[in-house]
Amino acid sequence: MKVTSTVATVKPMRCIAWGGPVNGIDGVHLWTFKQVGGGVLVTTEESWAGPPVEADIPGNQAALDAGLNDWVHRLKDAAEAAS
Repeated sequence: MKVTSTVATVKPMRCIAWGGPVNGIDGVHLWTFKQVGGGVLVTTEESWAGPPVEADIPGNQAALDAGLNDWVHRLKDAAEAAS
């Protein structure tokens, strides 16, 4: 799917947030970064809203969870490959 996102927040070395509509769903995605001993702790969260979400909350929650897991694993793989 094609998503045109708008960056909402950028705090260098702390967080980035963006969002945009796709297929009737408004999504907002936030990444936060925190220096910890030996590396960086990354957290991510995302919210979806709109009629398609309301029509199938369990199915959309499962898709959202799967997408977040995919993002985190791709970031982990890239970070480990670079070190």
